[in-house]
Amino acid sequence: MASLFAKVVIDSPLPQLDRPFEYAVAEDLAPAISVGSRVRVPFGRAATQTDGFVVGLSQTAEFQGELASLSSLISTLPALAPNIYDLARAVADRQAATLNDVLKLAVPTRSVAVEKRWLENQPSISLKSDSEVQQPQVQKISHLAAPIASNGIPQWCEYFLNLVREQAAQNRSTVICVPDFRDVNVLRGALLASELGPNLIDYSADRTNSKRYASFLQCLEPGPHVVVGNRSAIYAPLQNLGLICIWDDADSSHAEPTSPYSNTREVALIRQSLEECSLVFSSHSRSSEIQRLVEIGYLEEQVEQFEPQILVSDTESRVDGLAWQTIRNGLKVGPVLVQVASKGFSKSSYCAKCSERAKCHSCNGPLWLDAKNQPRCRWCYSTNLNFTCTGCGGRDLRPGKPGATRTISEFGRAFPGSRIIESTGENPIEWVDGSNCIVVATPGAEPRAKTGYSAVILLDCAEMQSRDSLRATEEAIRVWSNAVALMTSNGQAIAVGLPGTLGLKFSQWKQSEISAHELNQRRELRFPPAVRMASLAGVRDLLDKVLGELTGKPGVEILGPMPIQSAGATAEWRALLRYEYGQGAALAALLKAQVLQSTAGHRRVSAKSGRAMRPIKINMDDTEVI
Repeated sequence: MASLFAKVVIDSPLPQLDRPFEYAVAEDLAPAISVGSRVRVPFGRAATQTDGFVVGLSQTAEFQGELASLSSLISTLPALAPNIYDLARAVADRQAATLNDVLKLAVPTRSVAVEKRWLENQPSISLKSDSEVQQPQVQKISHLAAPIASNGIPQWCEYFLNLVREQAAQNRSTVICVPDFRDVNVLRGALLASELGPNLIDYSADRTNSKRYASFLQCLEPGPHVVVGNRSAIYAPLQNLGLICIWDDADSSHAEPTSPYSNTREVALIRQSLEECSLVFSSHSRSSEIQRLVEIGYLEEQVEQFEPQILVSDTESRVDGLAWQTIRNGLKVGPVLVQVASKGFSKSSYCAKCSERAKCHSCNGPLWLDAKNQPRCRWCYSTNLNFTCTGCGGRDLRPGKPGATRTISEFGRAFPGSRIIESTGENPIEWVDGSNCIVVATPGAEPRAKTGYSAVILLDCAEMQSRDSLRATEEAIRVWSNAVALMTSNGQAIAVGLPGTLGLKFSQWKQSEISAHELNQRRELRFPPAVRMASLAGVRDLLDKVLGELTGKPGVEILGPMPIQSAGATAEWRALLRYEYGQGAALAALLKAQVLQSTAGHRRVSAKSGRAMRPIKINMDDTEVI
């Protein structure tokens, strides 16, 4: 009779298997097994064995019947640290997802060779914090960074480095999550140039699986570490975590596009509460979610003073006289950045005969003109060289508002002899030198200049604010602020077509007032982040079953369902659920149970990829719908 019993979470995407299962541990495996170990177990009637993680060990069994035995111990390494298991479980419960959905983000793909070499140098490790580590005072801060670089290093990097130094002095580690590879490179360079270089652990997402796994293992080693990476870095298995830093939390790169559909910000809040570490959110502008946390007193507000040199113009011209003159003056000193709303030759295209919006022949999506002036669909990206207007039968197109490529051609005529560079999300440029040139970039793709930009021109301001999203103004302020941050301290910024109170507050750099106004508007409309909003998507009959169980639940408001257009036809329906923060845990548990009960035996396949999907998709914080 086995004297040791293990609780194992198995590697399965099925929600009905989202719980630990108990197994007997054979005597020959007992000395080597530990909490967090990878194991292989029999499950059900399957002929093959199932992989899993040990999440608990006990001398007595909870199940009184006969238990199956562990098949084998894959590795003696406790890869799933208890604190990461607790975090993954909490995230899964909050997002109405499965533990397996979160573990695929938290534990990278195993590299046997890397693990073997590491174990040879690390004969034993501890998954508990060192008792000698000092316990610092917990701080939770919302920091508004001043967009001024110091010696080529952004101000927010200097701010983070100072915080990291404080943690390292107390033998505690830090996790820093940034949106994309360019922010990782800047922060990594700043750390390597400082005395903190030996503490750096690169956790960026663009590395090979073996290198990512090596960084994962390095986090298990003792000592103060500085983990720098993208959204997955929030799950770094540090055992002496003292600080979490999040840069630019409103960037869409912080949102997980697949289940559990979590945001780095929310995972950081959960981990901070579990491990009682300090937490800092920093950005050039402030998201409405962070503004809410400031107003309820959860975060302490810190604002760096900044005296802006930003002018706004009230004009209908895309590039007015003030912008032209600022570009000319800026080229005499250094590079000039021009931010435009969209890429390609034209953001959209229309029938030259009847002026109807051009639609894709495959999926009925809107057409735009790419850098080669060819019509492409924004939904399926197919080329529509044989365009025919469904209204009048016309075959000719006319361009809509200019994109980055067309802007470059116009500037080339206006500034003959000047070097003009294009940077977009498809072809991003990370750095430009300090020579005089014009850089035309889309939001988020602006390259950094070695000496900073002498001038920053923000075009299409009205278009950025009028996008079909409740977050249009918030996102516009964010990308404008990040562009201004690339300017030298004595540079000049121009926002073309930004009149009224918003233009005045932006020119005065009153970011707190702008975010407070945005949050007040959301409260009046009862939209996130004043409340939470979930979405349920699936076929109509299954969706109606789940909604029927939710009807009448106090504090839950159902919006819809409504049809979702996919491939030119109504493929599925979606309903929205509006609810208060305090009801999130109960609603998530209820949704998981109801969806599991209502969709048993149903199968759903993606129309795009052909892959199997869950019959009903649950997103507990769906930002796309607003």
